[in-house]
Amino acid sequence: MKKTFSNVLLSALIIVAVGAAAYWFLALRYRAPLKPARVPETPVSLSGSTPTAESLREMVKGANVVICVLDAMRADHVGAYGYPRETTPNIDAVAKQSVIFEDHFCQYPQTSPSTASLFTSQYPDTHGAGVQRPGRDVLQGLDPNAFTLEKGLEAIGYHTMIFTSNPAAAPALGLGADFDVEVTPRGRAQDPKWRWPGQLVKEFEGKMKERPDRPFFAYVHFLPPHYPYDAPDEMKALFAGKRPPEMWRAKAPFKGAADHPESDKAPRSRKKWMNLYDANLRWGDWGLGELVKFLKDQGLYDHTLLIITADHGEALREHQYEWHATCPFDEAIHIPLIIKFPGNKGPVGKVYALTQTIDVTPTILDLFDVPWPEGTVQGKSLVPLLTGEKKEINKYIICRTGGDHQAYVVRDFRSALFLYRLGEARALYDLTTDSLETENVASAHPDRVAELTRVFVAFAQQQKYPPLDFVDPNYKPNLSPEGASQPMPEETRRKLRALGYLE
Repeated sequence: MKKTFSNVLLSALIIVAVGAAAYWFLALRYRAPLKPARVPETPVSLSGSTPTAESLREMVKGANVVICVLDAMRADHVGAYGYPRETTPNIDAVAKQSVIFEDHFCQYPQTSPSTASLFTSQYPDTHGAGVQRPGRDVLQGLDPNAFTLEKGLEAIGYHTMIFTSNPAAAPALGLGADFDVEVTPRGRAQDPKWRWPGQLVKEFEGKMKERPDRPFFAYVHFLPPHYPYDAPDEMKALFAGKRPPEMWRAKAPFKGAADHPESDKAPRSRKKWMNLYDANLRWGDWGLGELVKFLKDQGLYDHTLLIITADHGEALREHQYEWHATCPFDEAIHIPLIIKFPGNKGPVGKVYALTQTIDVTPTILDLFDVPWPEGTVQGKSLVPLLTGEKKEINKYIICRTGGDHQAYVVRDFRSALFLYRLGEARALYDLTTDSLETENVASAHPDRVAELTRVFVAFAQQQKYPPLDFVDPNYKPNLSPEGASQPMPEETRRKLRALGYLE
């Protein structure tokens, strides 16, 4: 009996020991690696001679403009940004002839407000489109009187076209309403062919044949890598069953911060999820490749300013967040920006200065020498970075999120401060030692928290809808300036619900 008991006890101890060993093995294997941030000594690294503003304007004179967005494309899964998998061979090929902006961030990790920031060069709390607010619908339209990129280019004679597979980036919400040509899914959002990048390229090719004989501006918004993961089987097979690079986990800023209203759509296995995401990214990259091929076949590529970017990234549970709209971490807000100048004499290399979505429109307008109404544009042209006139144009990046625990992010190369609405919590991450934002050190650095909070307050006071409730729980924001809200059509609501933007 004693011998039997001893054997049982020994077996139990062995099981416990093996389980503990397995736990620590997995914990060590999947924990976030300690990676210090790269603080650039040289903000701009370009091959060849440094261009002048005049030479850049001469390069784009009379050129077409194409902005290609891959929805939910996070920078750290792109080959040109160092990802070891071959997820983006076509983007990488373009990047070799382009300027890559390494530290580029969106203003809001959700399609509608991010796209509005791109078109208007305004922060979400000024343009108001798609911003979640207490007591209001999650999505509202853009003010039809807002100055936009397409209005600026139309003023100098450009033919403007918008092609989008995502109804959250469509004229139905006032986004791109001023384009000459609109191609969106409309009532066909449930048709799987509209999630196929080839469909959008086909539409692009058709409209290009009908365009008037003058320079054009085309905005092309592919849905992949955004959910649903409909990539062809041969693309899924590229990564199926393989362990993704740098598969790690860290903590959310505080308990309950990472709510998952769409959790039932996320694969239970992170490994599977990341593999499917990478396959979908490869699919979106294929669409970009088809677009570039058409431009080359038509003799247009060398006469086009091509900009590749994203509206936001995607959280794959690195910090317990899923999808994107609620996540304030880099996986959701750090996005690519790649600018290919016409011909083969444009600048090529990397820019390490902090840049953001609202900087794209003033850059294009600066290159084409187009003025904008005073007080409308909040971003800054990237041209002074390319010419060496400035080493930085943004001292800080400022971004906000939606969800039950709305957050604002204020960050530079040293730190990232998260401020939550109504003072729920604050989090500070020391990027010099912890670039993956794994440990909240706010209590250890009150002076730095105070410094970045002052930066936020100064920013907030300059917005049309001052978001001061992120620092003062008693502040009551005025949410009804004239023309700020448009009713959402029921058909648009249905399409957005199908994509997971609404319940």
